Amino acid sequence: MAAAQKTERKNALLGRYFAPDVRNEIEKTEINLADQAPKDLNVAIMFTDIIGFTKLSEKMEPKEVMKLLSDYQSIMVEAIFENSGTVDKFIGDAVMATFGTPMSRGNDAQNALSCARDMQIAMREWEKERSEKNLPAIKHRIGIHYGRCVVGNIGSEERMEFAVIGDTVNVAAKICDACKDTGAQTLISDSVKEKLDEEITTELTADFEIRGRKERMDLHKVVI
Repeated sequence: MAAAQKTERKNALLGRYFAPDVRNEIEKTEINLADQAPKDLNVAIMFTDIIGFTKLSEKMEPKEVMKLLSDYQSIMVEAIFENSGTVDKFIGDAVMATFGTPMSRGNDAQNALSCARDMQIAMREWEKERSEKNLPAIKHRIGIHYGRCVVGNIGSEERMEFAVIGDTVNVAAKICDACKDTGAQTLISDSVKEKLDEEITTELTADFEIRGRKERMDLHKVVI
């Protein structure tokens, strides 16, 4: 009975968080996530959120809001999984994804940027579909940062949660928020741009003051 419950918990953990190819690799290599202690990893962290969601939702019925969020999250998850990412959590209209957990999948910063591209392409398609139904267009913001995080399971055996924590996560969330101030739809940090396999043209926002931090950062507006 205990073994069956452990297997069920493992399967729920894998199905909930990880892309199919990542899940298959975990199973093939027999990595037991439930028993893994937290460890330091370099990870690309992505946050997205819907622009003007609060005002938009005020004019909608609760069922319509739920449908909107469900459709949006489905688009985000598909792009994340296509690029070997992990869905960390949904926070209202925001999505947090990680690239490089529970192990690196090559160039994790590049995977995160490729994911952002896929997201924007899918969002434009969704915008067309909504327009045809006379529904308001939905746009969103994306912020990506790369750095050291603590990755692993926290909690008790009864309630175990796979978590990614650290300053990198906080900064990524604030980079997404900084899209409001910079007029960008997609913003990446220097640490992301430096890790890319490709040369991309970006619009530099130098010495940007991240809310709640003393150190200023160079951010890059990416047009997708």
